[in-house]
Amino acid sequence: MLRVSILMVGRTKEPFLREGVEFFRRRLAPYLHLSLVEVRAEREVKGLPPETIKAREGERLLSRVPERAYLTALDPQGREYTTPDFARWLARREAEGRPVAFLVGGHLGLAPLVLSRAEATLALSRLTFSHELARLVLLEQLYRAMTLRAGHPYHV
Repeated sequence: MLRVSILMVGRTKEPFLREGVEFFRRRLAPYLHLSLVEVRAEREVKGLPPETIKAREGERLLSRVPERAYLTALDPQGREYTTPDFARWLARREAEGRPVAFLVGGHLGLAPLVLSRAEATLALSRLTFSHELARLVLLEQLYRAMTLRAGHPYHV
């Protein structure tokens, strides 16, 4: 069974998003081993450059990546997939026998170091989502991809 970790900067604060995350966590349980890991967001202090904030958050993310994981960064400039293509991409990762780790940055995005370490970058859309909503969208797309792989109707 595929092992997937989603490493995220900060907590999911909005109750409706927490409910959605939990909803898809339950729905994904039959299809993959899922680990959701939140790392502390850097406090924004006057005079602290955004690049420093992203670098510190990135170090926290990278320190929690599972061993041998196929590192995939969520980034607006990443590759977009259709759901069937994403399902095939996940099947290839599973066939390789490696866990997949998705990295979701904070509101400033991911540090250049994190992006350079990633083996793949994934764009959920060319539209802009909050980093909290991106978590939910990623989970929903994982669910669609896994149910498609299991032979369930794609649109359900």
